[in-house]
Parts: sequence; structure tokens; C-alpha cells
Amino acid sequence: MSVAARFQLLFAICLLLVTGCGATQAAPKAPRPPPPPLHHGPLTDFVAAAGLRWMVVGRPAELAADPELVKALSPLLPAARLAGYARGTGVDLTQTPSALVAGSGYSTLYMAETTGDNAAVQSAFVGRLVSGAVEKHPHPDLHFVQGVVGRTPETLVRLQGQLIAVAVGDPTLARVVEAYALQRLKRSPTALRGAALSTLPSDLGHAPLVFYAPGPFGHEWVGGAHGLLDAALAVAISVKPLSGQRLQADVVLSGDWASEGPDSTSRLLATWEDLAHSSTGKLLGFDDPAAAPIISTTPKLLELRVELRLRPLVSGLHAAVAADVAEMLDIPSSPQGEPARGP
Repeated sequence: MSVAARFQLLFAICLLLVTGCGATQAAPKAPRPPPPPLHHGPLTDFVAAAGLRWMVVGRPAELAADPELVKALSPLLPAARLAGYARGTGVDLTQTPSALVAGSGYSTLYMAETTGDNAAVQSAFVGRLVSGAVEKHPHPDLHFVQGVVGRTPETLVRLQGQLIAVAVGDPTLARVVEAYALQRLKRSPTALRGAALSTLPSDLGHAPLVFYAPGPFGHEWVGGAHGLLDAALAVAISVKPLSGQRLQADVVLSGDWASEGPDSTSRLLATWEDLAHSSTGKLLGFDDPAAAPIISTTPKLLELRVELRLRPLVSGLHAAVAADVAEMLDIPSSPQGEPARGP
């Protein structure tokens, strides 16, 4: 065989090998699609209406920006204790745009809106666990951690740069936060869109602190508020600071007040008078308000507005619940008994 023929044969064999190898090569993998976006919205968007017993929503940073209010509240919330809480948990309440506490069944849910990297909060939480943390990451920006603090199960959900949620007790509320974040509960109404709380005025959220309680109210409330709770669909109490060491409190009850008759307003006033002159009311200064209560009504809403003096209210609360507040804001301890380190 001539040199030219051998060269042509070698070239053909190489060509066959190359094309053959190319035929057996796997096709390049398609790039993995990005994960679906997490839900973004107010904290109440992550709490289900079903099973909710009560909820408090507030804007701590807005309240902390009022120097007169901060000074008045210092017996209850001293700056040193707030600073210690921030170091121990990674959550600075004075810089928290919004916060929420909700109760449902055997669990209490605590939530805080975060504006930056909130990984330090998760680190502080894991440092307080007395048993090994169980972690999962169903989404790159969602972290789920379970463990035990003391003898109580606690569960943390962290949405990167958005919020922190901690369920104390039954982890169901934390799982609900996770499910809403992943947009898996689109047919389950959130807290303020449920059948009960949606009957309240939406502008209640303009106040920096609001308490919500959805009805129907159980047998333990039968006859409460001179029978008003029997007919109420929901109750809310909003609070906002006024100048001159005063607070404005609005109590709103939704229901079919047209069918309840004209005495609904007198029953609400009687309820206030009973509270104001009770031992608790006197302790909190309700018996000497800054302005007399005003009652207004529509066919669906019953409202009492009253201005309270801040100083006797804070003094009474300090006497009644100072120990509880101190315990809630105490610097958490690590399993070894040393103070937990913040960021």
C-alpha cells in the first residue's frame, strides 16, 4: 500500500472515531431554572386565619422614634434591657419596622421584619438550642430550623433579608409561615382576610399598635361585655401616642349591630365603666382618662374611643407585669449557661 493510501486510510479511521465519539456524547444539560420567588408582603400575610385566637401587630421602630414615648416607657422597657435583647437575639426592636405576635392552639408565633442580612438571628437561635438543630433549606432564601430551648420546642423560619419567625411550642405556625412564603397556601385566607377579621376597618393598621381577636367567642366569653361578645364577629383595639403624655385607644367591635337594637352603645359604655372602676382599671388609670370616652356606631361597627394618661398607665403596667416583660426581654442563655452572643 502506498504512503498516500495509508495516509488516506488513517485519516478515514480518525474521522470515524471522532464522529462515533460525537454520536455517543451526552447532550449538554439545560441550565437549571431559577427557583420561584418567595412571597413578599406584610407579616400578616404569613399568618393563617384558621385557628387564630389573637394577634398583636406593631411598628416598634416608629414607636422608638418618639423620644417622649420612649422616656415614658423606660420603666417597662429600659434601654439597657432592649440593648441586651438585641445582642442576645440579633433583633434590635428599636430598628424593627414591623413585628407581630400571634396565638393559636398550643403555640405562640413571634415575627419581625428585617431589612438586611438576618443570618445573625439564626445563629443566635441555634446557639440557644439544647438539642441538635434540625435544619432544612426548601429554597435558597428560606431557612427552617427546629430544636428545643429549655424543655420547649421552638422553630425558626428565616426569609433572607425579609423576616424572622419563631414558633414557641407546636411548630405548626412556623410551617404555615414557610408554606405562605413558598406560595403553597393560595386558597387559605391569611389573618386579616379571614371571615372574622376582614369585617374590621382596614384603616386600623394605620395605628402603630393593634390587637386583634377573631370571633366567634367561646363559651367562656358568653355574656362578656354585657353580652356584646355574643354578637361580635371580631374585636380590635388600636393604640397610638398623642402629645402631652397621652394615648388614644380605639375599641372596635364588628357585628350586626342594627339587629341588636339601639342599646348596643349603652352596653358598650357600661362595659367601659365596669372596666374603668375595677381594680385593674384603677391600677392603670382608666378611671381618670385624659378625655371622656366617645362612642360611635354604624350598622356593622361599634366603636369606643378614649384618651388615656400615659404616666399612670405605665406605672400600673410596671406594677402588674414588669417581671413578665423583664423575662421576655432577658438576654437568652446558651446551653452552657453563658450569655448568648449576638452579631
